[in-house]
Amino acid sequence: MGTGDAGTAGSPSAMIPAENRLGRKAVHELEKKVFATVQQYKMLNPGEKVLVAVSGGVDSMTLLFVLRRLPLDLRLHVFHLNHGLRPEAAAEQELVEKICAQWGLPCRVEKIRLKKRARGASLQERARRERYRLLAEAAQAAGAARIALGHQADDQVETVLMRFLTGAGPEGLSGIPPVRGPYIRPLLAVGREEILAYAREHSLPWLEDTSNRETAYFRNRIRHCLLPLLQEEYQPGLGKRLQETAVLFREWEEFIGAAVEETLREWGVNPEGESYRIPVRSWLSLAPALRRAVFRRLFFSLVQRRRAALPAGDVGTGGIRLEFKHSEAFLRLLTAENGKKIILPGGMECRKENDRLVLGPRGERERVVPFRQRLTVPGETVLPGGRGMVKAAWVTPAALPADWGEVPPGEVFLDGQEIVLPLYMRTRKPGDRFYPLGLGGSKKLKDYFSDRKIPRGERDRVLLLVDGRDRILWVAGGQPDARACITKETRRVLHLSFFTRAGEGFFYCGNNPSMV
Repeated sequence: MGTGDAGTAGSPSAMIPAENRLGRKAVHELEKKVFATVQQYKMLNPGEKVLVAVSGGVDSMTLLFVLRRLPLDLRLHVFHLNHGLRPEAAAEQELVEKICAQWGLPCRVEKIRLKKRARGASLQERARRERYRLLAEAAQAAGAARIALGHQADDQVETVLMRFLTGAGPEGLSGIPPVRGPYIRPLLAVGREEILAYAREHSLPWLEDTSNRETAYFRNRIRHCLLPLLQEEYQPGLGKRLQETAVLFREWEEFIGAAVEETLREWGVNPEGESYRIPVRSWLSLAPALRRAVFRRLFFSLVQRRRAALPAGDVGTGGIRLEFKHSEAFLRLLTAENGKKIILPGGMECRKENDRLVLGPRGERERVVPFRQRLTVPGETVLPGGRGMVKAAWVTPAALPADWGEVPPGEVFLDGQEIVLPLYMRTRKPGDRFYPLGLGGSKKLKDYFSDRKIPRGERDRVLLLVDGRDRILWVAGGQPDARACITKETRRVLHLSFFTRAGEGFFYCGNNPSMV
């Protein structure tokens, strides 16, 4: 077994070229590539603690060896998973433990036993999910913020081609990300043949995974049959072209991902919600590509939350894919009549109600949780759960509108002298009454809703402005309370505007664009 040189420690400047920062007389080209990848994607900092996933194969053994040689003085911890699925599993564990002892590296080994036949996800999917779960546990125990994986350039090529054949959009064709959360892939710019040559040159030990030669697996057929054919008969540089394709799509995904997050912030939508109720007009204001991207973002956030809530060992939601036909059905639903719905994977559905789309778990009644949010006065308050935003400002009577009929339903002017701070937006509760302006007396809120034919299912979503005494000052989108209305004696005015999107004045109650 060749252990190689442990390298020299240091905190190199990011401005010095990679080949100079490595600082040894004969730096291998593969190490230069790995170090350049680490620097390009800001994977590691000098002295950082890193958990390295090592299976015992040539890729992960090379990864571990190279990370030891980088001039970053990394504190490496090794994780090995013995899943018992292959005859050589015991030998792989023995090899990893032996090399860690020889190199003086802490090693954590986990053993699992998965049933080959189980309802739901495939054996490979269940093994992958369990591996990532245990990796996260091991990283936390070791105090490591980064987890290094051994995916390399040929894995990237196979992934992009495989996803193209099975159907994928920009996200899928972006391939394996160099960095995602705590996970890093320093070998992603290095090919399989380069790794094999490097491992032989440095006398690294490894064990071959015999299942990699079995063409019963789709990925292996891509690797051993389709790719060689395409490279020989059609495009000798196909591997390089597919790697470049992944980079281009990854850049696009970063761009569109930022646009998605900005859209959700403008809408006031929390992407960690249990369901989403968003006006059709908001969706239609987006370009089609952004509509699809926002839809995918919300869909997968729901699926992930549902998966996280499952009991340990439940794999009923594994391998969920959102296909082109699903996003097409979603786009058609935007212009469909109210009452239509589409069935989505993962136990989800999307239905159209009162000119809004409701995305959430299939067949489950939406739970309306009582809501109360203190407002910043003066200032802006983003209401959680996609409820919108409130702007509040103190103005003088000179700023009052000349024609009250031109005041949008999402705005209200109140007499500041009749208000007890702080102010809140909340949903209704039993016994609510207020004094609708122009009525000449009080009215039960439920009767007010009934008179205006607000559907019973919507009444718990309508927001109310209340003051520090919990008096209703305004049914948002409807009438203000007569006790705080503007009079000739008013000297200080509170102007409130309720928005569903930053910079837009259209109003909705409980994500309902119709007015109260």
